[in-house]
Amino acid sequence: MTKKGLGSGLDALFGAAKPVLEENITLEKVQLLKTEQIHPNPDQPRQIFDDAKLRELTKSVREQGILQPILVRPDGADGYQIVAGERRYRAAVLCGLEEVPCIVRNLSDTDTLEVALIENIQRQNLNPLEEAATYKELMETYHYTQSKLAEKLGKSRVYVANTLRLLSLPEPVKQAVMEEKLTAGHGRALLQLSKTQDRLALAERILAEHLSVRQAEYYAKNPVKLYGKSDTLKTKKRSSAPKPALNDLLLQEIEERLRSRLGTKVTVRGGGKGGKIVLEYFDDEELDRLISLLLPGETF
Repeated sequence: MTKKGLGSGLDALFGAAKPVLEENITLEKVQLLKTEQIHPNPDQPRQIFDDAKLRELTKSVREQGILQPILVRPDGADGYQIVAGERRYRAAVLCGLEEVPCIVRNLSDTDTLEVALIENIQRQNLNPLEEAATYKELMETYHYTQSKLAEKLGKSRVYVANTLRLLSLPEPVKQAVMEEKLTAGHGRALLQLSKTQDRLALAERILAEHLSVRQAEYYAKNPVKLYGKSDTLKTKKRSSAPKPALNDLLLQEIEERLRSRLGTKVTVRGGGKGGKIVLEYFDDEELDRLISLLLPGETF
């Protein structure tokens, strides 16, 4: 089993996330605008730009140019505000480009935020806290319900609800998620604890001992073991359990991604040459939603 082969198989089964927005805008008229005319959107959902990835993009733009136009809207007499494509704009500026290809649309504030959110989610550029904060803004400012927002984004209501719950984590924990020191899975495990001090203690233990999501869930269900010098799980790991094999780590990653994509509990288990994937649903509506994702167009 290799990551490449398995990944391509999953894309074929579930459909890779495609930037539909950008496929559509390339059908519109592209025009060159001066970089000095273009301004970032202060309400852009993405607040953290990874320096290493930006350098990689800058190198690509320097060698090949900007392959996808930036989506902008008029902003004042001579200016334009970025709706989608701020990373490409930043890379263009770093390359010293004087002009960049753009699509100009007249969009309202609501449409701008909506498009920026969807574009970032499709490109998987938002971290979980940025995604949750934007969900909250859409709901509070533009009166979206969780169900309406889920429908708009092609997510389940459970996924939207669980993402929003991350905003209730303690500030130090949220910062760790923003910096990708903790995953959304770790955050959801912490939310199983009712006391803030327990959440902080478990977060510190996750960071110090590099605990997996499953290990974090163990402590969340057994908070009394959080403050002990040793515990059954930790001792067993050290004394008898070998380090996870590469395939085991890969299966854990696949499991987490499937949970995120499908918005429900997923269990992936390997065994010999085969294994099994178990999907759980909680009511008939959830089952219908999963069927529509996995078997589009089929009726029962």
